[in-house]
Amino acid sequence: MEKLAIVLASGELEKIQAASIIASVASTLGNEVIIFATMDGLMAFRKDIVEKKAWKTAGDLGKGMLEANVPLFIDTLKQAKEVGNLKLYACGMIMDMLKMKIDEFVDIFDDVVGVSAFLGMVEDAKVIFI
Repeated sequence: MEKLAIVLASGELEKIQAASIIASVASTLGNEVIIFATMDGLMAFRKDIVEKKAWKTAGDLGKGMLEANVPLFIDTLKQAKEVGNLKLYACGMIMDMLKMKIDEFVDIFDDVVGVSAFLGMVEDAKVIFI
């Protein structure tokens, strides 16, 4: 079993969708997966953004995903957490900087951690930055 870490810094729907699919497949194949949502990647999990489906899109593909009502990253990640070994962490530094609380985000995070704690968790992992 390998360990995969994904640093999710982008808030673009296409990139978040890709990260959720990679994480889901990796975790269901028996890998330990850790996602660290930071910067705009964290903001994509805000309750108001999710409820309004107001994510940034890079182009037609993202707009098409929203119009077609395809399963979105929140559902993909929730399913992966149920089936595989996937943990999702919110960046404490960004939350502190913006004076935000965890209850302003959808209920999907395992914890709020800082960068140093995240780096300690992923010492022996393959890291993908999205």
